[in-house]
Amino acid sequence: MRVRGALIRRVRHWVANRGWRGFLAEVLRRAGGLLAGRARAGDARAGAAGLGAEQVHPFDRRYGVETSGLIWGERLGTGERREIWATGYYGISPSVLWQAMDRMGLEWPRLTFVDIGCGKGRAVMLALRHPFRRVIGVELSRELVRVAVENVERLSAVWRTDAPCDVIAGDATTTELPSGPLLLYLYHPFAAPVMTEFLAHVKASLELEPREMYLLYVNPEMDDLLRRCEWMERMWEESFAMEEGDAAADRFGSRSERVVAYRAR
Repeated sequence: MRVRGALIRRVRHWVANRGWRGFLAEVLRRAGGLLAGRARAGDARAGAAGLGAEQVHPFDRRYGVETSGLIWGERLGTGERREIWATGYYGISPSVLWQAMDRMGLEWPRLTFVDIGCGKGRAVMLALRHPFRRVIGVELSRELVRVAVENVERLSAVWRTDAPCDVIAGDATTTELPSGPLLLYLYHPFAAPVMTEFLAHVKASLELEPREMYLLYVNPEMDDLLRRCEWMERMWEESFAMEEGDAAADRFGSRSERVVAYRAR
């Protein structure tokens, strides 16, 4: 029953994100993948239970935190109605985020960094490498918020700044965005229905307080929705190669991540 529920959930995501045509195309693509590599597909199914026996990421070993593993959206257990559209938790590769931040080239002390769907807080901690005015994580799962708060408290990196840092339990579509210039960060946290509501929430915040705002989107599955936002201007798109340690720890066998950046007009 658990496997069936997870499958139904993913079908709902595919249809909501891409429509029925996109869903059928995805089915055909995955069927071809199964024929081309059954062993690899079997490995993916074995790890689909969540954390399991996941490899510990080098970031965790080096800094004494716990951000490893994959937790599918259906296992978050928040009880919130929008949880059905949550993609799950998987920590960003540090080398990818740092390259993307360097590519942004912004004046960090003027900006507040906001991680939408921060999970265990890896990106929140990585952001502390830069002298932001403030660093904030927003997460639907209270259990993941608890883990993220503990991680931030334990982080003892030499590059850590003294920027105020908070992790908030809340719905990204209703949580009030901080005033002043912002850098919003997303690692494909939710499917199209919630992404649509989130973008409307961001637009309303800008209308209430016109200000400088940037959006950094990793694994941008919902990029089509951003392209339709006339109030957002696309800055760049790039694929960043992972460093060796990140690539070795990646459970999907990826060696790079696609990233897009936008700014409010």
